[in-house]
Amino acid sequence: MTDRRNVVLVTVDSLRADHCSFMGYERETTPTLDAMADDGLVFENAIAPGPSTPESMPTVMTGHDPVGGGDTGDVDELRANIRRHMETRNTLAETFRRRGYATAAFTPNPFTSRYFGFDRGFDRFEDYLDTFVRRGFRRLVSQLARESDLTFAVRMVLNMWQREEVFKPWEDYYDEVTEWTESVEEPYFVWVHLMDPHVPYLASEAYRRLRWWRMVYANYRFWRADKESAFDPALRQQLLTAYDDSIRYTDAFLDRLRADTDAVIAVHGDHGEAFGEHGIYGHEPYLYEENVHVPLVLDGVPDRTVTEPVSLAALPTMLTDASNGNDPMSFSTTDPFAVARTRAGEQTALRGRRVTVINSRTDMEMYALAAGEETPVSNPELERLCRRRLGVVSASEREREAITMAARRLVEG
Repeated sequence: MTDRRNVVLVTVDSLRADHCSFMGYERETTPTLDAMADDGLVFENAIAPGPSTPESMPTVMTGHDPVGGGDTGDVDELRANIRRHMETRNTLAETFRRRGYATAAFTPNPFTSRYFGFDRGFDRFEDYLDTFVRRGFRRLVSQLARESDLTFAVRMVLNMWQREEVFKPWEDYYDEVTEWTESVEEPYFVWVHLMDPHVPYLASEAYRRLRWWRMVYANYRFWRADKESAFDPALRQQLLTAYDDSIRYTDAFLDRLRADTDAVIAVHGDHGEAFGEHGIYGHEPYLYEENVHVPLVLDGVPDRTVTEPVSLAALPTMLTDASNGNDPMSFSTTDPFAVARTRAGEQTALRGRRVTVINSRTDMEMYALAAGEETPVSNPELERLCRRRLGVVSASEREREAITMAARRLVEG
């Protein structure tokens, strides 16, 4: 019997922190996650590295931010950038496999598929891209990257027909996860990516408070609407209800997993979801609280609450330490800011406990944080210091990638 702990990483797509009950939300959406937070390690100010999956998950899997660059919307460029990031950095799965762990991943999100290099280090990797989807995958992802109306139409039709990607509920592949954990020699590391709170918000009947036709119609209207304009209040409320129902459905996955698995379980959102707080809906490229403030809970470790801002980039270190029975908080929390950025480099944010600073190519926004509200403030000295801090972050990642690529060229000839 090994002293090393089994580890399960659960990524919940589009789950924002303030819609979780343990974070003070008025609705009961996360009873199991609440219990995990009561018993384990909870981060009140966890920050996603970016406001979408392609911006956030490469960092979660490597502990390093991607080097910024222009984003033309071309899927080949996006794929090349993410694959380069994954190939030039040690991944979480590679770390566990080198330590003798069996490794597996189950992810129906195309942006975390083998197409983007997320299979590195996994003994088993399921991205649920069957032959039909693979043939049209490049075109489909190209549409997804452009975020057009056609994007959602193609995605909806293909996936509704095949029960894949955003339409693949966790119950369709839960047994695959537990069958794998029961079949391998311990210790194991498994990563599960859940798509249920991602638009379209389609909770199963047992967790749905809206009638089926109303839920579908609300999602249809969401697709047709301009995501940067005001929504009808009734539509907004229907979308919020459907979103919360999908979170409740996702929480049922955690309930089953907690009963079936003897492991350290880490649960996090990969980014948030906006519902008009800044005139924006969905997960467009912005860095406000609703876009990047996410839940982060570790179950199976000593209970503690961390109030300092922590980036999801710390997850590889946390999980490695927790697997050894060590303190998952061995990494430094002396930095007063967590960093988030958009893929194309239009914005970079420094998120502190009481303030968020968002720097764009044209100006800098500063918000005081209190009781879940963002209030615009001005502090020229803090702005000057933040600009210096942002310059150091970018230079460090550029230097890291340049050194890694040079070393690879020497080794590979």
